[in-house]
Formats: sequence, structure tokens, C-alpha cells
Amino acid sequence: MALVGQFFAVYLVVQVMAAAALPLALRFFAALPDRGYAFSRLLGILLTGYCFWIAYSLGLLRNDIGGAWLALIGVAIISVVAGRRKPGALTFSALPPLRYILLFELLFLGAFTAWAWVRAHDPAADHTEQPMDLMFMHSIRASLTYPPHDAWLAGYPISYYYFGYWLMNMVGLMAGQSAAVAYNLSQAVWFGLLLSGAFGIGYNLVAAAGRRLGAALGGGFVATLLVGLSANLQGLLEWLHANGVDVSWLAAWLKVRGFPENAEVTRQWFISYGWWWWRSSRVLADVSLRGDHIEVIDEFPAFSYILGDNHPHVAAMPFAMLAVAAALAIFLQNSSPSFSSESRAKLNFAPFFPLGWGGFLLVAVITGSLLFLNTWDYPPYWLLTTFSIAVGIVRAKNFLPLLPPLLQTTIAGLALFVAALLLYLPYLLTAQSQIGGLIPNLFHPTRFSQYVAMFATPLLTLTALLALGWSVFRPRLKVVMICLALTLGAPALLLALIAWAATSTEGGRALLENVALPDGASSYLPFIVERWAGQPFTFLIVGAMTAIALALLWTGIQRTVGAKNFLPQPFSLQQGALDSTPGVAAPTPLLFVLALAAIGLGLTFTPEVVYLRDNFGWRMNTIFKFYYQAWLLFGLAGAFTIVDTMSHWRGWRIAPATLSLVALVLALSSTIYLIAGAYSKTQGFSRPPTFDASAYLASVAPAEYGAVEWVRANTLPTDIVVEGKGRSYGADTNRISTMTGRPTLLGWDGHESQWRGRAYGRMAAGRPEALQAIYGGSSPDEVLRLLRTFGASYLYVGPSERAQYGLSPAVERALYARLELVYEDGASPDTMVRIYRVP
Repeated sequence: MALVGQFFAVYLVVQVMAAAALPLALRFFAALPDRGYAFSRLLGILLTGYCFWIAYSLGLLRNDIGGAWLALIGVAIISVVAGRRKPGALTFSALPPLRYILLFELLFLGAFTAWAWVRAHDPAADHTEQPMDLMFMHSIRASLTYPPHDAWLAGYPISYYYFGYWLMNMVGLMAGQSAAVAYNLSQAVWFGLLLSGAFGIGYNLVAAAGRRLGAALGGGFVATLLVGLSANLQGLLEWLHANGVDVSWLAAWLKVRGFPENAEVTRQWFISYGWWWWRSSRVLADVSLRGDHIEVIDEFPAFSYILGDNHPHVAAMPFAMLAVAAALAIFLQNSSPSFSSESRAKLNFAPFFPLGWGGFLLVAVITGSLLFLNTWDYPPYWLLTTFSIAVGIVRAKNFLPLLPPLLQTTIAGLALFVAALLLYLPYLLTAQSQIGGLIPNLFHPTRFSQYVAMFATPLLTLTALLALGWSVFRPRLKVVMICLALTLGAPALLLALIAWAATSTEGGRALLENVALPDGASSYLPFIVERWAGQPFTFLIVGAMTAIALALLWTGIQRTVGAKNFLPQPFSLQQGALDSTPGVAAPTPLLFVLALAAIGLGLTFTPEVVYLRDNFGWRMNTIFKFYYQAWLLFGLAGAFTIVDTMSHWRGWRIAPATLSLVALVLALSSTIYLIAGAYSKTQGFSRPPTFDASAYLASVAPAEYGAVEWVRANTLPTDIVVEGKGRSYGADTNRISTMTGRPTLLGWDGHESQWRGRAYGRMAAGRPEALQAIYGGSSPDEVLRLLRTFGASYLYVGPSERAQYGLSPAVERALYARLELVYEDGASPDTMVRIYRVP
């Protein structure tokens, strides 16, 4: 019954937040066919979390349950006031059809329930980077004053995009749940938010194109499938191979590392209880000049949820859906045949936002949240929003001359960015980064077969979408050639020039000094030529598709004004095709879908040319972050494409409709990956259910679990509890700081270095040496001096410390003679745990 109570407490909280934001959603998203109902829950969580956080950072609210509920009350008041400013906005007539509401609510509740069941049977935060996620949630919960402290580096604030942890923690806090319980239940909530958010966008895109309710609902369900439930091609191949289907012919072409030679044939639908599903997140692979494997990450949502980490890229996904919805609301308002803007001033772009300047501020909060949730996600959604603004500006000012609308669009986009920076300034003032510029991709063009292994379904829907767009807009050859020159010619020329400089000049050769040549080789140039000549296809194909998408967008925008007699060829988007009003043509939702596709293609094309310099030193993280957002954008664009093209099977449309059908079958088939993966990860739902992410410790290390409980009950949130130095990915280290949020001197040092970049060396200076002295055999006086120097209140000694520093019982008794023993437990010397108070 405790599980049921925890579940419904969280469900009630998110429903209250949805209700609080509903009036504002109905006003801001009024241009959407569902009037924003699908996004009220996301909006409520985001605005409550933002108001709670900004008030906390300014010292206006405490970081406790009362502060969170006060923030929600404030959001509700703002929402009702905004809703009442328009007559009829708060009546039932403003809501979408009841059938839609019921289906939508059942979708969210079903997804939340299903994933809560999965998390209850796989709750332990004990692998990969789950301890890190849990540490952040406990650190935030334990931080009474701003900024929230980093429990793995005492004395310093969190230096990571932590807004997702803040929001997840807030939901649990308001429901009266511990951070460890919130870890799992909030992940289930976020799963429901992702699927329902994708559904809302798919529904609204299709409905905005003039389609009936059934088709629009189909668009919503297909978006849910493509975004959150389907897997890449490798995920499906893993299952087929395990069940005895010969896929060696395809595997030989894809060349995914370790498949099928390291995959088992189990003839079980769930394959096994092992991590067979992991390989699908590593289908891309780079190879050093010496032939060594270089890991590349290519996760997608289904994999992330099976894994169970609450990382920023997972926490940000639902709010990426909200950002797309906001951009779509702007687009549809600015695309309406009745839209008009009397503003001619360059700085007055309020008319291009729903609710004017209030809408501008709301959009800045929504898109800006991605800076704080997962900074990598901000650029594509900022670009999408700026595109939607540009549509209105072009319609208000005409397409030519080009300079005035281009100038005002630039000003609007920059203003939106600056507003986001100001709204999230308290975070930005404490954030640090490891990013150190751009690196040209001279040696690692992506093998196209591996790109297919990742994006087989999107490639089918994108091809169908581009064919659909071509039939409507028919861009001139000149426009296509210009776009090809920009997307293929310019990057190719840039890489060629960099390659020449890097191999022919002294300064250029210094750029490659960290790239090891094979024994006997003296020049990099032959390797550059050989690799690009052998694998140019991803660059060429994805670049060409990007160019076509841009050409279609350019032509489509151009024809939304001054197109007195322009009408598309027969096209299924009925009301949503180009309006024939003399002088002004209303943009079709197809334009917005093409923008989604173009940005997604640009994201996957960029790592072929450049990648961001970080601590890893190669393009692993850039591909991971960019491909992840591309997956979301491709899924939304693909849902619209599938529903539209499959509605007409005649003439030229047979080809794109066939592509869409194959994509739909492939996506539906690949859902076995999520189902079988969840079953395997939970070991067939055989474990006793709980939502507590730290409860596993009670069975694997009861003495340590008792110490965690003692620290929670008997120490202050700000007390420093010294532990041994952590080890990245070591769930057996730093358990006290991870599970209580009490700061320690140094946790996972590798991760701290990633988060803080060059500043880490200064911040952590002396700490490893101090820990060595504290645990490794210094004098009792020196131990006490060091503990007091760092302001420590307690010293923890457990199995990890004894193993790491070779601490024997005799040495321990001698070293800590001047400390007060306050906790002791353990069935044997190997499992003994002691906590000492520093006098």
C-alpha cells in the first residue's frame, strides 16, 4: 500500500500543477487545435519549478515543501489572471473535444503507471552514473541556501546543468517523498510527460493541416511511437538474432562493433537478463589512425529509459517537446490568414508572440530552461523558435527587400537569447564548462551503414517528407544549387583548407600533435585522403538532404507573401496548404515540419565537419548530444509525414506512402526492444518492488545503510562528512554523500573535472593528499588538524576507505584516538562501519 500511496501522491501533485497552468496554456497556445491542453502539465511543472528556483536563489522562498507550494500558488494566480483577460478563456468551450482529453489523460496515466511499475522493480541507483544523479538530488534537497552545494566537492556549488534534478526533486518534495523515492517516481512522470508531449505535437501538426480528429489522433500516437517507444535498427536486429533469425547479411554491411559475434542466440523473447540492449547505444564507432577503437555514444530515448539514469538529456526531453509546442504556437499564429502586424519598428516584435510581450517572456522561460536543463539542447530549439518568428516578420514586412525582415528576425532571436540569459542568470553565474572551442573532423567521417543503423526509420520518413515538400513548393534549380554550395561545398572547402594547413604549415601541425600516427608513418595527409575517399557517403547524403530541406524552406517562406496566384499542386493538407488570398499566402504546417527536419539533419551533419573540444578529446559527446536531439525532431517530423503521405495512395504519392509504411512497420517492430529490454533489466519483474533508489543498500551492505540512516537523522545538511576519494562509476564509493547530500571533500574526481574544466585543478588542490594523510597513516594530531582545516564535522570509515588506503584496525584506533566515535556497526572487520565526530 505504501507504493500505491507514493504513486498517487505524485500523480496528484502533477495534476494540480497541470490545472494551475491550464488557463495560461489555453491563452498562449490558442492557435493550436487543442488550445494547448496537451502542454498544460509541462507548463505547470516548468513554471512552478522556475518560480520556486528563482525565488530561492533571491532568498524569497526556502527550499522546502512550503516554498514549493507557494511557488505553485503564484503560478496559479498568474495563470488565472492571464486567462481571465480574454472573455470565455476559462469556460469549457475553450477546451478541446472530450474524446481528446480522455485519450490524452489515459495516455499520460498509462505511461506513468507502466514506467512506475518498471522502476519499482529496478529501483537501485547502483550502476553507471545513477549514483551521480542521486547525489545531485540529495544535494539539492539538503541545500537550504543558494546556490545548492556539490556534495562531492565540499565548499563549492553544483557546476552542472541541474535544473532537471531540481524539477524532479520538487515534484517529490511536494508529494512528501524522499529524494531517493523521487528519483524513480519522477522518472516515471517524465516518461509520461515525454510521450504525452510528443502526442500533443503530433496531434496539433496534423490537425493544423485541416485533417479530421481520427487522423490527428493518429498523428499523436505515431509521434509517441517514433519519439519515445521505438528503437534504432540495431535494437531490432539484436532481438531478431537472439531469436534465431539470420541477420548476418545485414550485420556485415552495418559493421556494428561486436555484432553478431558477441551476441547470444537465446530463443527467448526477452533475450536474457544481461545487458544485451547496451550495444544499440554504440552503433557508431570511430577508429584511430593506429586502428584502435574509439567509443562514440548514440543513445535514444528507449535506451535511456531502460538504463534508468536521470541524466540531463533525459530530464530535458519533455521540455524540448514544450519548446517545440511554443514554436508551433508562434508559427500557427503568424501563419493564420487573419494574422496582421501593424508594427514597422525593428524593436517591436511583440506582435509575433502570443500574448505580446508577456508571450515573449514566457517563450524565453520555456526555451531558456534548456540552457539550464541540458545546455546542448538550447541551440536547435532557439533556432526553431526564431524560424517561427521569422514567418510572421516576413508576412508583415514582405520577403523582398531581404534586409529588413532579416534584420528584425536577427534582433528578435538575439533578444530572446539575451532574455533567457537574464532569466537564468543566477545559474549561469555559478556554472563552469569544459568546452574549449571547435575541432575540425579530419579523420573520422561516419560510416553511412552505421548512420543507417541509428537512423533507418527517420531516413525513410525524411525521404518521404522531402518528396512531399518538393511536390508542393518546387524550388528553382538555382536555389537548390545555392543550398548545396552552402551545406556541401563550403564545409568541404573548409575541411580541405584545414587539412592543407594542418599538414603543410608549422602552426597547423601543432594542431595534430595529439593524434598518434602509426609506426613508420610521417604524414597525416594520406590518412585524411584515404578515410574521406573511403567513407564520404554520410557527408554527401546527409548534406544533400539538408540542402534540399533548406531549399524547400526558402521557397516556402518566399511564397507565403506576394504569391497572388500561387497554389500548390493537389495536396492533402486541405486547409493547411497555401492560402489563395490575393497578395498573401498562409504558410502550411508542412513548412514547420520541414524546419524540424532541416534542424535535425543539420545536427547530424555538423559532427561530420566539426565537433566541440571537451575533456574526452574526440567527437563522442558531440555526436551523443546532437544525435539525441535529432532523434526527437525526426520523430515529430516523421509522425506528420507518415499520416499525411499514407492518406493518399495514388499517382506520385505511392512512393512516399510506401516509404512511410515501411517506416511505420519498422518502428512498430522495434518496440520489442523497449519491452524486452525493460523485462530483462528488471529480471522479469522478480525483485521486491520499491521506489526507494537507496533501499538496495540495506541488503548488500546493511552496516553502510545504517550509517546512511544515522547521518540523515543526526547531522545537519551543511555538515561535512569526510569519506575516501571517490572513483568515477564506483557505486561502492561515496555512499554517504550520495545518499544524504552531506558534502565530502572529494567524490568522483573524473566527473568533477568534466564539470569544472580548467578550474577543477585549483578547486581540488590538496584534497587527494589530505585524504591520503587522513586515512593513510598520519599522526592523530595531523588528522585532527586536516579535518579542522577543511571544516569537517564527521569522519566516515567503511569498507571502501579500508580497501583504498589499506587501513587496518590497529592503525584506525591509533589515528582516530582524538575523535569521538558516534556510530559503529558491522558483522565482520571487512564490513565494519564507523563514524567519528570531529571535536
